[in-house]
Amino acid sequence: MDTKRLIIAIVLSIIVITLYQYLFVPKPPQQAVRPPQQTDQQAVGETDSYQAQGKTSDQPAEESESNRIQDIFSQKKTEKKVVQKQEPLNIEEDLHDAQEKEVVVESELFTAVFTNQGAGLKSFRLKKRYFGNKTYLDDEKNPLDLISKKVKKYGLYPFYFSPFEENEIFSELNTKKFLYEGQSVIRLSKHGNQEIVFRYADKDRNLYVSKKFIFSPYSYVIQLKLEVIKDGRPIPAPVVFGPDIGNNISKDRVMQQNLKIGAYDGRGIQSLDFVKRKTTPTRNQNVQIAFGPLNGSFFWAAYERTYFAAIFKTDPRQSDIKFYMVKEQIEKGKAELYSYMIILNPSAFYLGPKDEEVLATISGIFLNANEVVEYGWFGSVAKIMLKGINFIYRNLLDYGNYGWAIVLFTLFLKILLFPLTYTSSVSMAKMQTLQPKVKALKKKYKNQKDPEQRKAMNAEMMALYKQEKVNPAGGCLPMLLQLPILWGFFRLLAVSINVRHEPWMLWITDLSLKDPYYILPILMGITQIIIQKMSPSSGTEGAQKKMMYIMPVVIVFFVMNLPSGLTLYWFISNLLQMGQQHFINKRIYSKKKEEERQRKSEKRKKGGKVK
Repeated sequence: MDTKRLIIAIVLSIIVITLYQYLFVPKPPQQAVRPPQQTDQQAVGETDSYQAQGKTSDQPAEESESNRIQDIFSQKKTEKKVVQKQEPLNIEEDLHDAQEKEVVVESELFTAVFTNQGAGLKSFRLKKRYFGNKTYLDDEKNPLDLISKKVKKYGLYPFYFSPFEENEIFSELNTKKFLYEGQSVIRLSKHGNQEIVFRYADKDRNLYVSKKFIFSPYSYVIQLKLEVIKDGRPIPAPVVFGPDIGNNISKDRVMQQNLKIGAYDGRGIQSLDFVKRKTTPTRNQNVQIAFGPLNGSFFWAAYERTYFAAIFKTDPRQSDIKFYMVKEQIEKGKAELYSYMIILNPSAFYLGPKDEEVLATISGIFLNANEVVEYGWFGSVAKIMLKGINFIYRNLLDYGNYGWAIVLFTLFLKILLFPLTYTSSVSMAKMQTLQPKVKALKKKYKNQKDPEQRKAMNAEMMALYKQEKVNPAGGCLPMLLQLPILWGFFRLLAVSINVRHEPWMLWITDLSLKDPYYILPILMGITQIIIQKMSPSSGTEGAQKKMMYIMPVVIVFFVMNLPSGLTLYWFISNLLQMGQQHFINKRIYSKKKEEERQRKSEKRKKGGKVK
């Protein structure tokens, strides 16, 4: 009976792990390879397109190998809207600059670099963390820039106006050099908010445009005020973010890093995974596209990967969120994705880590912003565990080592769950005591295929359990109750930025990645086998006994590519379980053997037959 319970628990664990990998681990994107150079004839045919984006023929080849991005999407533009003429606005002078300029904004948390050409964001490097003194780095240990290098492909910087609209004025504005009249370097201090304003005006076309970014000290939130006025009429301003977020993602982490949009409607998150979008061909045989809206009324929409996000505040009464994706075939079997989110008239945005505690500070602006961290099943369990580990990490270890925080938290969990483990062991011990009587019942009813015999046997067996006050599920239930904890660790380690780049010791330098040498998974499997040998079991023989030793090996193969923080937890948990099992053996099974020895001794003294 105890072997069956063990097999059930192991099979359930494998099912959980399999579901996790199937449902939550996306397929890795194809690796990008530089496309072959175009022919001279192709290049000549595209010259006008590049000039329309402010590019010249002597620009780098990587920026001049494709059609301009609005041409790629032009096949969806079947008709143009007719804009009704209104009384012209009295624009007295043109506003623009003769040359491109950069504006640098420095804070304790980030360094942002804007360009006046199109008034877009060229760079956003994160610095020290909101809590603690560590800094954010990419997987090559360089300063982490959330603006992707892939932006150079089409020159479409975040906060440019969307070139995918039927109104071509937005594409033109992205090539204009806006007027900026402030300092080239702005350092945020605790003395209040500061702003940068980019303005453009065309007197002849009766056009005025303004982009204002308002910064607060010690915050990742930036207020945004957009104005586009044509012929005295304000035009809704769609801005773009993409084609990716972050750089230098490790190949070992790529399967954790699905790029998606998550939009919050007040009840939950509506998600859109870019890699799962079905693309359609274009006139360019090497390029396919996907585009469409997110239907609903949203308080905010996030362009996100697992650990970082750009969250835009929208008005749910008129929220308009769209996506556009370009899939460019580089060579046979390999493609590069350029994924964009379009947001209409956002009033603020957050660009930073998906950290539970940081997101809690911005919930006044972005309703329930922590919903952007999706834990899935048993999310509340994962959150509680994260708070416990963070408490140990900060208060007991003084921001020392996150791996040891997991070890100490595992110790705390084992102590907390010991009554459950002890109860399970007592129940299993009672079941073992009843094994001779259970075997006698099975022998009595040999024909198990006969429904009447099977029904009678089950009735007698339940009566036996009731008489002996034994719950046959008492050994399995505590095991099943511990599955939410294991699942909580799965999700916590898969999505929590607190674990990213955090070391334990020696070869474990990043608890969010797999063990590079598979040492922890192997140790976990060995300790699992030892625990099974330490746990007394009756009636275990033949195939059942072999299964007891095969299943830990199978589990090792399932978990070997999961985050090392998980296998660390499992290994430490097994070590502690070995100590608990030794105590239980002394307390329960040794006591049971002593009682059995005394019972036999008394029978012999009385001359009775020992059963």
